[in-house]
Amino acid sequence: MIPEFQELVKNAKLTKKERLVADYVLANFKDACFITSTSLAKTLEISHSSIIRFSRALGFSGYSEYQQTIRKYYNNYISSLGDSANIPTFKLAKTADLLPQRSIRDDISIITQDNIKSAILNNSDELFAKASEKIIQSRTKYIVGNRGNHCVASFLSVILKDTLPYVFAEPSGSCNTFDFLSDIGKNDCLIVISYPRYSELTRLAAELAYKKGAAVIVLTDTPTAPLAQYATFLFTHTVNSISFFNSMIPSLYTAEVLATYICKKIGKQNTEKLQLIDEYTSKLKLY
Repeated sequence: MIPEFQELVKNAKLTKKERLVADYVLANFKDACFITSTSLAKTLEISHSSIIRFSRALGFSGYSEYQQTIRKYYNNYISSLGDSANIPTFKLAKTADLLPQRSIRDDISIITQDNIKSAILNNSDELFAKASEKIIQSRTKYIVGNRGNHCVASFLSVILKDTLPYVFAEPSGSCNTFDFLSDIGKNDCLIVISYPRYSELTRLAAELAYKKGAAVIVLTDTPTAPLAQYATFLFTHTVNSISFFNSMIPSLYTAEVLATYICKKIGKQNTEKLQLIDEYTSKLKLY
């Protein structure tokens, strides 16, 4: 399926066990892009060291470099198929004639429940707990999400700004994304949001933060999305809709759960901040 990986396997000298790993990866390439070396060893009932030797037999320094590479192979493969299915005009043409025949309210209700269900199934309590703790511990918290994803980034920036110190949302105007992130470092974190069709600007923001050693909290749709390769904590869910745009409800649900975990962890530590904000917003009735 993935010619680059097939070529690697073809040219490598593999043992019987390493060939077993290669056959599994070829047959389950999408899943292999995100499975841990420990889980892969358990699935194939072989030793963990066999998995490491397999990655090195293909020319990689270890499993981490191997997995980063096959994720890129898979993303390139998906891109080569074309992304017309995610182009708004294509989606509009596909759905426009069906909308008058449907109960829009009922259909949206059903698909929204499915999207939220995917967010519940894909993202464990442990993931929310660990990601929220990392956000709290981070010195500076940056948030990036543009165009349709801006609503989620805006929600998180308001709630986290009222909860934690040094929370900054991606600005608009003369300061671009890379000016904004230029001071990010290993003690900071970036929360980044992107869904099909994926923003290259957002991917580059995640890459910058990753290379600077910051923790990267990703909200996207699949483990093989372009942002996933940079994720310290990866949250995934579907964003299906019955029209030309992505549904942002599951993303807002995920953001709300994450924000609530943070609020629970800090308790009443932000009471004075909320009182100060309320004192001044009340004067202008900016509720």
